[in-house]
Amino acid sequence: MFTPVLIAGTAAALVAAALSPAPAASGEPPPSGRVFMELRTVVGHCSSRYMSVAVSPDNTEFTVRSGGLSVRVAAGSKPSDARKNCQMTLDADLPQGYTYAIAGTRYGGFGSLEKGAGGQVKAGNYFQGSPSTTSVSHPFSGPFEGGWEESDVTDERNLVFAPCGEDRLLNLTMALQVDAGTSSPSATGSHLNFGATSDSADTVYRLAWKRCPTT
Repeated sequence: MFTPVLIAGTAAALVAAALSPAPAASGEPPPSGRVFMELRTVVGHCSSRYMSVAVSPDNTEFTVRSGGLSVRVAAGSKPSDARKNCQMTLDADLPQGYTYAIAGTRYGGFGSLEKGAGGQVKAGNYFQGSPSTTSVSHPFSGPFEGGWEESDVTDERNLVFAPCGEDRLLNLTMALQVDAGTSSPSATGSHLNFGATSDSADTVYRLAWKRCPTT
């Protein structure tokens, strides 16, 4: 669900609010051993010199810091300015005997939409070679001015776990678009942003854990 947030401070403060802690994911307790997530590839419009991946000390979530996405429709803008996307590939190093799934995603941004304009943010994830993709879209509609935040949760019955005993890369996707609709972009433009700045966008991925069968 799209949740508008009125802010009086900076966009960075807004995104910090968007990434506030969420309830623990259901399922088995996380492993006590170290979990490592390595960023392998970045494709699209979100590369940044600040790219990083950090796993929480309790192994319940990890945070990907990437470049932000910014889309706009205005006088002089090109069609490609209205759509931006990003795909990142991660390699997980897990304690023996465990596998994982993405149980939730938290992210945010800000924007300004004229009356009649609209947009959409879409976040997804899937494992390499898997036919199952988890994807959630959220629409925007103008008039709107301020910040937005999303917290997506995957039902426990729909969790997609990495296959046990196989090294499958995790693909993370984010897409953002804006549409002039019935507004007049030649007079007043509209824009949407994912992340606090063009160089910094934090996305938090909640983890669900499962023990692999013993052989």
